[in-house]
Amino acid sequence: MKTIAQKSLAPTSRGHVVPPRSVRQAAGGGGFGKTNKKVETGGSGIYTAPKSKKRVDLVKELGLDNSAAAAAAPAVAAPASETEKLSKGNWFPLAKVSDFEGGKKRKICELKGNKQVVVLHKYQDAVYATNAFSTAYQYPLIDAKIEDGEEGPIITTPLDGTIYDLKTGKVIKWVPSDGSAIRGLLRTLKADVKPVALPVYPVVVKGDGTVMVRLS
Repeated sequence: MKTIAQKSLAPTSRGHVVPPRSVRQAAGGGGFGKTNKKVETGGSGIYTAPKSKKRVDLVKELGLDNSAAAAAAPAVAAPASETEKLSKGNWFPLAKVSDFEGGKKRKICELKGNKQVVVLHKYQDAVYATNAFSTAYQYPLIDAKIEDGEEGPIITTPLDGTIYDLKTGKVIKWVPSDGSAIRGLLRTLKADVKPVALPVYPVVVKGDGTVMVRLS
């Protein structure tokens, strides 16, 4: 369907919209719903509609070219904005993008009111937010290793070697044994414990560089 552009209509003091003269002339000078054209009726007095109707090209009638019509057409709705995303849940401004300048990869954030400790991880061009402690032995993840996995970035707990999907928190390996005595002991202690996913939190980086994290 082609977009039909129209000239702006000027409101009167009472708010009624008055069309430009060119529109009034095109519609007929007899007022709203009327026409100066003589209407013929049959002997019964009943008006018979013509079999064909002429389509009026308002672009030509109003002196607009195709480029002007395209410029006047309403823009296609954009995807959900950051405002719409941030309207759902409880978001907290935990950092600025500038906090990761100079090669910094992590920032630890403590929310006293929520009694939560969150670590922001900058990996490649993205920022991720996780709970500050692993789920097997509550070991700090501030120094955890992050690297590419088969389905995206993964994070490895330094103490027991548990590996999580950094995006989803899903457990990829639960307290694996690497042959050492310490890892073997840690593995044995958690042998009957069901793997627990790492809490991760949605992140939105605003246009001004503020890193927003949804904690609930």
